Amino acid sequence: MKAYILDDEYSAIEVLEIYLYKHFPEITVVGKNTRPVDAIDEIASLQPNLLFLDVQMPKLNGFEVLEKLPKPWPKVVFTTAYDKFAIDAIKYSAVYYLLKPLNLPELKNAIEKVTENLMHNHDHMRLQELLFNMKAQGSHKPKFAVKNNDAIEYLSVEEIIRCEADNNYTKIYLSGGKKIIVSKTLKEFELVLEQYNFLRIHQSHLINKEYLKRYIKTDGGSVILADGTELPVARARKDILNKNIDF
Repeated sequence: MKAYILDDEYSAIEVLEIYLYKHFPEITVVGKNTRPVDAIDEIASLQPNLLFLDVQMPKLNGFEVLEKLPKPWPKVVFTTAYDKFAIDAIKYSAVYYLLKPLNLPELKNAIEKVTENLMHNHDHMRLQELLFNMKAQGSHKPKFAVKNNDAIEYLSVEEIIRCEADNNYTKIYLSGGKKIIVSKTLKEFELVLEQYNFLRIHQSHLINKEYLKRYIKTDGGSVILADGTELPVARARKDILNKNIDF
């Protein structure tokens, strides 16, 4: 396996390179760089099948570098210091990442996952989904990318009324009566959608606050949404709901 390391901290590159040399003889580091702009042509030329990519870098961040690389993309392992939204989006998209400072057990886990999926091309769609959702951050009317079977659907966050857990799947209910089912857990949707005014009111229910019409505090507690749906409020979630309603 040919690997390339891009990180604006040379010390981080050195640590990763030592780990790879000592513990992963099947991986050869064919290139490394601290300058994202210069690295783009190098990566395209060397064609590694594994890229360790720092998220926070000057001039271009890791997501911008990835967008500029020719396809097909190599397997990517993102490396990042704590950045809540970036990590949540990465987790949601089920791509690989390592937290800085790097440690050997987490590196082994990431490489095992990469190796297991080396012959599959699911990562390409996952990375597309991730890049779209990262660009949507801060948008006035953000859209939200979800992988649905062999396609990616782009949903306006404003049209999502609620999400409902169905074992390891999630049902997404949209304005206009449309419903789609996605093979992700409700927790994964909560990680990304909480920044867009969504509230987890129950183990099985995540709602868009903009569609909340009525909160009934009696009989255990429930909410009524704009489409007429009534949903229970979990006892443990009542305080959170009370703090987040303004009517």
